[in-house]
Amino acid sequence: MKNILFLSSWFPSKVHSTLGNFVKYHAHSAAKFNKIYVLYIVADDNLKNYKLESFKEGNLLVTIVYFKRGIFKYFNYWNAFIKGLHFLMKEKAIEFDLVHMNIMHPGIWQALYLYYKYQLPFIVSENWHGFQDLSRYKLSRLQLFLIKKGFKKSNFICPVSIQLKDCMKKAGYSANYKIIPNVVNTNTFKIGEKKTLNSFTFLHVSTLDDSIKNVSGIIDAFDKVDIPNAFLKIIGDGPTHWISEKVNNLKLSNSIIVKGKMNHKDISKEMQKANAFVLFSNIENLPLVLIESMACGTPFIASNVGGVAELHNDDVGVLVESGNSKELTLQMELLYSNYKKYDAKIIRQHAINHYSEEVVGKQFNDLYIEIL
Repeated sequence: MKNILFLSSWFPSKVHSTLGNFVKYHAHSAAKFNKIYVLYIVADDNLKNYKLESFKEGNLLVTIVYFKRGIFKYFNYWNAFIKGLHFLMKEKAIEFDLVHMNIMHPGIWQALYLYYKYQLPFIVSENWHGFQDLSRYKLSRLQLFLIKKGFKKSNFICPVSIQLKDCMKKAGYSANYKIIPNVVNTNTFKIGEKKTLNSFTFLHVSTLDDSIKNVSGIIDAFDKVDIPNAFLKIIGDGPTHWISEKVNNLKLSNSIIVKGKMNHKDISKEMQKANAFVLFSNIENLPLVLIESMACGTPFIASNVGGVAELHNDDVGVLVESGNSKELTLQMELLYSNYKKYDAKIIRQHAINHYSEEVVGKQFNDLYIEIL
């Protein structure tokens, strides 16, 4: 087993408990074959100084360094990172074989420092939809330089979808590409009790950012469905007040349930109970929630954006045009009418075959072996 330093621009912490949860799931999958040490630095302006926390989570050793940005915020980012490295490499005396960076921007400088300082090779897993159009983000020349250098010096770039790889290549970034998808814990996300058709529940789970997830479009489409005893349940860790205000003005207001943030075990239970999952995003890469719903045996309706089509076949769900609420209404009704054609065991097996921790973890391990 090799010692792998897992770095990330996003990772769950006390500052944001769900940010980068898909990175943590990748770490757990990689830890089935290697020793994974996570190091994450995050700003917490409630602090007066630095605070380092280290703990075990399953097979992971997670080290998070919290710090106050202050006036010299870039120096404090750097100092926090050095403190975390000192803890792992000096106090714990860990000798790393390879760096696994996650999310190129803005944290790629960490992997580049270790590459130049210690000659540690690195790969980059990428899930950020920003690479679909970097011009939208007005990155500085330094940020663009670091991204370009990250592509050049990495041993492999691992986008989660073919579509994301194509966007990177179109943007002019040449690299050794290896597609490795998002991962689902099939022990947590699994088939529950047999679903009933006495009522029919559509479920949506997201950050509730309407500009990206188009939650309002789902509500508008559901408001027009002709399905007896239909319900729409919306769960997310973003603001919900605007959703409640919108729902109150609709004819089906009593059939729409809005809930706030949930942990992944409770989300799994909701996916097990739901008849169908709905994702109507304007922008996506390879949505983890669709993989999780499949692992629960729940079919989905999703807009055909980003890498969503790569998850889809006729056994697992339906694709619709992004922003076309009339089509979404129609497909909701058709899925209800044809619901018996969806076999929960077949849907789940598709998730296991392509996105389980064992399958994805082995893909990472094969890359580590090839590099080392």
